[in-house]
Amino acid sequence: MNRIMHENLNLDTGSPVKIKWCDYDYFKFPLHFHDEYEIVYIIKSTGTRFVGNSIEPYSEGDLVLLGSSVPHMYRSDPEYYKNCPDLRVHAVTIQFSKEFFSHGISQYPELNKIKNLLIRAKRGVYFHKQFNQSLRNHILRALKLKGFPLLLECLHILSLMSNSQHYTLLNQEDSESTSEFIEADTRLVKVLSFIKREYNRQLTLKEIAGVAGMNQSAFCRFFHEKTGKTCTRYINSLRISYACKLLQEKRLSITEICYECGFNNISNFNRQFKEITKYSPTEYMNEFNRSSLLDHRNQ
Repeated sequence: MNRIMHENLNLDTGSPVKIKWCDYDYFKFPLHFHDEYEIVYIIKSTGTRFVGNSIEPYSEGDLVLLGSSVPHMYRSDPEYYKNCPDLRVHAVTIQFSKEFFSHGISQYPELNKIKNLLIRAKRGVYFHKQFNQSLRNHILRALKLKGFPLLLECLHILSLMSNSQHYTLLNQEDSESTSEFIEADTRLVKVLSFIKREYNRQLTLKEIAGVAGMNQSAFCRFFHEKTGKTCTRYINSLRISYACKLLQEKRLSITEICYECGFNNISNFNRQFKEITKYSPTEYMNEFNRSSLLDHRNQ
């Protein structure tokens, strides 16, 4: 059975920032998560990047910001597992504590952009290759720094990221967090909490609108205005996120997962799964399991 590994980086015992030059024959880490935020910059390598529900190829220049507790994994292409000396993985990772300057982010308006960046990071942020070259240069510069200069450079890198307009959110549905709604009115917080508790059973719009104390028509307008998506879309994104976790664990069949996640028929489940992840459930499971097979052969 596959489990998502919780990695403990122990940043609380020293500096809040850890930078590392990576030189591997291939990426060896299984799907994992940690409390810390992480920047991953690929200098040399090709393969597949797994971030939450997103599965995409990566290559030289790939740059991603990962939020706290976001499951992720980098899988090298098959030829990297054949002991070819010409193929190496070169990358830079920067990990920093989620408590790093948290007081300032919550209190000072000058840091609002970084605060919003870290909220977006819960979905994984990919920075486009054809832009953001200055950002990549600063990451390489940070390799030569230690102590306080490294802290300042990390802050500078986050500032550059927060000002970039050339990025893509890897998980198009914000299915795991209500952070962006912290300052929303209490009705929305109450509704989202209810949905997250009950999404794996059949829910009616009337029932959800009743939690907000609104009629169905008014609630639909309210929910879309506050979240930018329909209530049905939001619920389906939660269900598909849960389905991905169950597929990774390999405990249940696809049909069992369909009903476990709250869908009432397999065709709708397959349609919603592909719309959100770009894969069918079978394709997603096969793509994910390929990584485990490669690692097993090279142990």
